[in-house]
Amino acid sequence: MNISEAARRAALTPKAVRFYEAQGLLSPQRAGNGYRTFGESDVHALRFLRRARDLGFSVEECRELLALY
Repeated sequence: MNISEAARRAALTPKAVRFYEAQGLLSPQRAGNGYRTFGESDVHALRFLRRARDLGFSVEECRELLALY
């Protein structure tokens, strides 16, 4: 799925998805044309990040939580 669909399914904006990718919290596959391709595991990670951030965890704390997840 593309970034818009992944963002919609995770209740985030595409900008937030790009931010999490830039922070190294997410590594979507790239298609031959360079576009990001997100799978179900990426959407689950994005939902997890959204909930963790809503609960007040920092980006660094989210990184540690994802390592456990």
